[in-house]
Amino acid sequence: MKEIIRGKIHENLMNINGIKKASGVLIKATETNKVLLLLRNDYPYAPNTWSMVSGTIETGESSLEGLKREVNEELSIDPNIITYRFMGSELLYNKISFTWYEGLTHKEFIPKLDEENLDYGWFDINNLPEPLYPGTLDKIKMI
Repeated sequence: MKEIIRGKIHENLMNINGIKKASGVLIKATETNKVLLLLRNDYPYAPNTWSMVSGTIETGESSLEGLKREVNEELSIDPNIITYRFMGSELLYNKISFTWYEGLTHKEFIPKLDEENLDYGWFDINNLPEPLYPGTLDKIKMI
C-alpha cells in the first residue's frame, strides 16, 4: 500500500512536460573538511550507490524548501544547522530537473537515517566509498 501511495504522489508531482523536480545537498563539515554521503536504498537508476541527501520537490515547494524537508526526513536533524549555497541545476535521465546545493555545517553530526538509506559516512575526498552515484565525484570536487 505504501508503494502505491508513493507512486501516486510521484505521478502528481510531474509537470505538464513529464519532468519531476528534485533537489540535493552535499553537506560538508568545515571542522574536518569531510562530506556526508548516504548509501541510498531507493534510487531506481543506480541503487545501492553513495550519494548526497536528495529528494523530490512537492507541489508548492521551492527547491530549497523541499530540500530542507528532505534533510529533516532523511537525517532527522534540524535543516537550519546547514548553510545552503546554490551550485547548479541539470536534467537527469531526461525526466528529473535536479537542483543541487553545497551545505556547510561546522561539525560532523550523527544522523538518524530513514528507510531510504542503508548507511552513511563522513568521507575525505581522498577516501571516498564506492560505488558513487553518477556525477557525485564531480560535485564533491566543486565544493
